[in-house]
Amino acid sequence: MLIAEFTLSTPVLRDALAAAPEVTADLERTVEGDTTRIEFFARGDDLTRFEDALGNDDSVEDVRVLGEGPDFRFYRATLAPETTQRTASHVFADTGARPVSASGDHTGWDFRVQFPDREALATYRDSCRERNVSFTLHALYERADPRADADEFGLAGDQGTV
Repeated sequence: MLIAEFTLSTPVLRDALAAAPEVTADLERTVEGDTTRIEFFARGDDLTRFEDALGNDDSVEDVRVLGEGPDFRFYRATLAPETTQRTASHVFADTGARPVSASGDHTGWDFRVQFPDREALATYRDSCRERNVSFTLHALYERADPRADADEFGLAGDQGTV
């Protein structure tokens, strides 16, 4: 299994994050279909400024707050069609890749993704380039099968001990 850590200059939430540089967005889920929906947490000191800017961010439509706490808000948004065309998220499924984490701020989006092999990573990188999305690789490492030492519930070592 190949783990890649990289930064993308994707347009997703770019304007809202630029307007509130102290806010970070943590992608929780992406749902592909006729439209692409994202669910994400926003955290930071100026969530009001972020939310105001989110209403004017052309990368998303139909933004809804699903929950909130003292230092976060949880949103669901539909990506605008032009934004969907510029993202390469569908390539994850096409290559067998699995996103592990994604976090964005005013400087870009940092991803950690499992790829089945280097060819799948190269396919993803090429797809980003075709969409004029910069792709900067920071780390690449191989990891043994994480389930090799796991029990039937996916727990390894003393994780199953209460």
